Amino acid sequence: MADNSKGRLLVVDDEQGIVIVVSRCFAGHGYEVCGAGSAEEAIALVKERPFDLILLDSVLPGMSGMQAIEHLRRYSKAAIVMMTGHFDEQLKSDAVLVGAADCLSKPFDMAQLVELVDKLLKPS
Repeated sequence: MADNSKGRLLVVDDEQGIVIVVSRCFAGHGYEVCGAGSAEEAIALVKERPFDLILLDSVLPGMSGMQAIEHLRRYSKAAIVMMTGHFDEQLKSDAVLVGAADCLSKPFDMAQLVELVDKLLKPS
């Protein structure tokens, strides 16, 4: 984690608007934020540098969110929060089973997302 930030986040979504809005929000809350438009790009970034938390869309080009979690887990111990426009309890259960810390339904309340990230990254 960078000394002057609350943590390093990676926002992964093929919708650039979501990456921009979420990144700006967290940067404004003191986080260092990187964005990726695909699972492949996210995996490359995770191989290059450590992240404290990854916000991951459930539907990405070329790879599902579940597959992306499995690949990301090979290179990172970061907490992963899956974001989905197709929420159901089975998806949440499956995401947690493969390594996600939580699963949020889109559209989400940014204050709720910030609260969840703060909670997940709070020093124990």
